[in-house]
Amino acid sequence: MKVRFFSILLFTLTLASCAGYHFNTTNNPLIGYDIRSVAVPMFVNRSVIPELAEPLTREITYALNDYSGIRVYSGDSDKADAVLIGVIESRDHYNDVVKTTQTLFTDNTVKSSIGDRSPFYYPVQSSYEFSLRIILIKRPSKEELELLTTDVGQYMKVNPKVVLMDTINVTGSFSRVVGETTTPNAVGKTNFVKNRGIFEKSIQETAMNAAKTFKQVVLNAF
Repeated sequence: MKVRFFSILLFTLTLASCAGYHFNTTNNPLIGYDIRSVAVPMFVNRSVIPELAEPLTREITYALNDYSGIRVYSGDSDKADAVLIGVIESRDHYNDVVKTTQTLFTDNTVKSSIGDRSPFYYPVQSSYEFSLRIILIKRPSKEELELLTTDVGQYMKVNPKVVLMDTINVTGSFSRVVGETTTPNAVGKTNFVKNRGIFEKSIQETAMNAAKTFKQVVLNAF
């Protein structure tokens, strides 16, 4: 069968727009390429946001498992007919990737906590963006796998083994917990732990929505 190539599709993913949007499970959409099993190694995170690889790899793997007739291997496997590679990328500077979208003035909620410092604005809500490049390649060599995770990889869609190459643009947002710190039990004392949990939850939700978009890419492509 002649291999089709797909131009890079750009999807803007927001938590609000994808909420409640579901795709029905279906039969193996890759059967036309004689692909009955897919290995999904841990995605490569080349972005400035840490800890993206694990939730994105997990949710994309779950999405593939929704298709009947496909056996999915987590991690590297020589038994699979194809390998699904994910490369997470972003701009080079953190402040260009994670941006403050809302601030508050210290003259309000936390005025008592700043002492003699001059009032200032502090961030309470931020947004972030990155891209997920997805490559599905049939029985790649070790050298091909290594190249596909580099900048050169985006030009390898002419490789006859490449069945699918698409880029999903992903955005998300999170809010920070802010409070005064004048007493040992004040809410501000536990802000770091709470904000860490809020950010991790946002990343998880974003990964789930990215997986839904991935399913749409697969359904549309095949």
